[in-house]
Amino acid sequence: MAPAGEQPRVPTGRSDETRSAVEALQGGSHAAVLILGDHGVGKSTLMEAVADGLGGQITPVRLHGSPALRHVPYGVLAPFIVDLPVEEATSQLAVLRVFWSYLEGERRTTGKPLLLIVDDAHDLDDATAGVLVELAAAGWAKLLVGAAARPGLPEPLLQLWFEGVAERHDLRPLTRDQTAELLADRLGPQVLPNVAEVLWEASAGNPLLLSCLVDDATSDGTLLQCNGVWLLARALNSHGERLTDVVRRQLLRRSAEERTALNLVALAEPVSRSLIEAVVDEATVAGLIDQELLRVGDGPRAELRLWHTVYGDTLRNLISPARSLQLRQSLLRLMDREPVTAEGLLRQVSWSLECGVDVEDRQLLRAAVLASRLFEDDLARRAASHVKDPELQLTARSVIARTHYNTANHEAARDILEADFAKGQTVAGVLAGSLLWAAVLSALGHSPAEIIQRAEALLRAGERLAAQHPEDAEGILAAVRDRVQTIGSMVLALAGEDDGDGTGDGDPDDGAHPGGAPAGNHLEKAFRLALHAERLLIRGLPDSASSAAAAALAAAGADHDELYFLNDFLAVRAMTAAIHGGDWETAERLMGGFVAAYGPSLISFGGGVHAATGIILLYQGRSAEAKRTLRAALESLRVADPQQLFSVTAAMAFAAAADIGARDKAAGLLADYQSARPAVSRYLRTLSEMAVVYGKARLDGPGAAAEELDRLGQPDGGPRTAGLQFDALAFRLALGDLTAASRLRELKPDLQGRRAAAVCGYADALGSGDPGGLLDAAKACEAAGLWGFAAQAYGSAAAAYQAAGDTLRERMAASQRQRCRDRADSQDGAEADDEDSGLGLLTRRERDIVALAVRGLSDRQIAAELQVSVRTVEGHLYRSYAKLNIKGRDQLRHMASD
Repeated sequence: MAPAGEQPRVPTGRSDETRSAVEALQGGSHAAVLILGDHGVGKSTLMEAVADGLGGQITPVRLHGSPALRHVPYGVLAPFIVDLPVEEATSQLAVLRVFWSYLEGERRTTGKPLLLIVDDAHDLDDATAGVLVELAAAGWAKLLVGAAARPGLPEPLLQLWFEGVAERHDLRPLTRDQTAELLADRLGPQVLPNVAEVLWEASAGNPLLLSCLVDDATSDGTLLQCNGVWLLARALNSHGERLTDVVRRQLLRRSAEERTALNLVALAEPVSRSLIEAVVDEATVAGLIDQELLRVGDGPRAELRLWHTVYGDTLRNLISPARSLQLRQSLLRLMDREPVTAEGLLRQVSWSLECGVDVEDRQLLRAAVLASRLFEDDLARRAASHVKDPELQLTARSVIARTHYNTANHEAARDILEADFAKGQTVAGVLAGSLLWAAVLSALGHSPAEIIQRAEALLRAGERLAAQHPEDAEGILAAVRDRVQTIGSMVLALAGEDDGDGTGDGDPDDGAHPGGAPAGNHLEKAFRLALHAERLLIRGLPDSASSAAAAALAAAGADHDELYFLNDFLAVRAMTAAIHGGDWETAERLMGGFVAAYGPSLISFGGGVHAATGIILLYQGRSAEAKRTLRAALESLRVADPQQLFSVTAAMAFAAAADIGARDKAAGLLADYQSARPAVSRYLRTLSEMAVVYGKARLDGPGAAAEELDRLGQPDGGPRTAGLQFDALAFRLALGDLTAASRLRELKPDLQGRRAAAVCGYADALGSGDPGGLLDAAKACEAAGLWGFAAQAYGSAAAAYQAAGDTLRERMAASQRQRCRDRADSQDGAEADDEDSGLGLLTRRERDIVALAVRGLSDRQIAAELQVSVRTVEGHLYRSYAKLNIKGRDQLRHMASD
């Protein structure tokens, strides 16, 4: 129990259940509280929290069910009834009398009511359950009972609930948010969101499994803390010491037939239910399904899987190789077909390799490709390394290179791919890994022109093959030319650069390159659309860029095994366009879809999601929160950065730290930026440089920041860069450089997006100097979620009202400025509190009435002046007082005189 004066420990996510159970046991209408749930869902923890919540109000007596005593009448009560004569051992009345005598002694010692705390009640015999019910029904003691949902409570205890004298709580698995809360409670607030996502998926919300996974992951270095941020360095190890111990104890409670069934499913899942029933029996399988240790898939073949997927590796690790081979042979004798699902293929190949059984090369290669797509890198490398055919080994080695790309080890990937580049003896061999080779070189900083030139080695290899096989020459040369053309489009799209054809004004919706030939395949079309999206972004057309990026995603389709990262690259393009345009909802929807669709890749690709979130926060003016989010993203990107976002993330984090005056943090973030390889994309590279100029100006004064930002906004004096110019001018305006407003007004007709509309609206209002226009601009910035610019606009309005001698309205605008600053500084971007949220600007009618009230007119005089009713005046004044956070006319006059 909690020490005196200390608050009881409430399980994360279970506060409502804890409070309700405590209140039920304190009240007079319930004799018992029943807590049911799966193994490990937190029943015992909740029961302890309830007991702590009751504190010194009770006399606790603890009982614990046992599988060994399930069929022994009164077996659990044996320690309390040792004085019972043997001849009376089967008499409920005699047992009740002796047990009550013991309980009464305990109660007299403390002088407090009895609470029987019964854990694992599903293992109680009916006789013991009957005694407990008698005690509760007589009012001699109350019961706090925990039991597994399956097989459930003994009938006598369940009857208490049917009769309405017991409160029942069925515990559900933790939600994603509850998992994040639990991790923050245990590890601290700086836990990357993808950590919570991965652990929630792996544990299925089971608190015991979650705790085991966290313990094992921290022990083996999978879950580690870098610069205060908790992140996952690699895929979870699901056969760690603590999880293995939990699974081993579960197995010890099972019969030999149940253990065989569980082991078979673990080794072969998904596996046909009829196959497992043929090895053991139907009743055993049905029992394991009922106890939620096995589950039946939704497909037509009734395939079995383990209920908790993390048990799989642990079970397999506990099975000796000899026993595994024996089980495999027993199952293979009954199988009449190969696995038809990707998961089934991976499991069969993995099982065969573990048993030392030969696997056909093409099946190995197929399994290696599938494993790398699912980021099961160890299995991918193991399967690929067993391929024996020299020509297939080229593709197998490209799969191994892909596993290195997954973890941003681009140098290792390059070394493998360069050694095999264009050296195959078939078309498939020549082209194997060539797209990944180009992507790796782009990530390592090679220019598009250099990569395209080096890709011509494929053409020479194609000519060699065509000479060797003249009957297929046309097809060979066409395939190789198509690949070289696709590589060219890809590296240009990755870099966001033209190939020298001009400004790229064409619209490639039909797949045609502006000024060039139509796209030869769907990948090339997707890359050309992606490049077009970047051009549109640079021109200041984010809405059109979003449409082009969406078209690119549609054109890409799903058939691009070698370019498994293609959808991620295109999603980054789409998010970039949405963020530039200030379409936060679309950006967040894209991020949410990314998390939902790419669960297995969250460790590799999750850092990009966090970076996008941080950039949104920075653009919104929420710099403190942006700094925290971007710093966390950086730690994730140090581990894996497949989209090469580290540089832009470091630059934005530096700008955010500079914004809030965190000089030491800013210095470290600037060093990160300067030591990083620049972003591949032209737009992101330029944006990074702008953010660094902005941050330095924040820390050290403007200096030549305006000139430097203007240069970056119009590189080489090039035309059609309104988007870059807008970004540069927005940074200047955020620095307080109001001279940027005139150029923003000129650019306004050429720009798209809510963000540009709001910022240019502020620039328009600055040009007119009208305080009312400045207020409208501030409201527009608020509506666009640009709290920093909203605060600036309200500040400009306050200055304009001060110059006009309108002290009341100056005070109102200053209050609004502070409210926006408070909202920007709050953790979640919400209003600081209810009181501040009442400080809304007065309507025009309210301002007129307040102005007359300040002059000293009575309500009746104001009504006559404005030709409205007295009631209308009173209502407007009442609402004005609330908005201004004052109590009456005296304070109103005081505000006006300040």
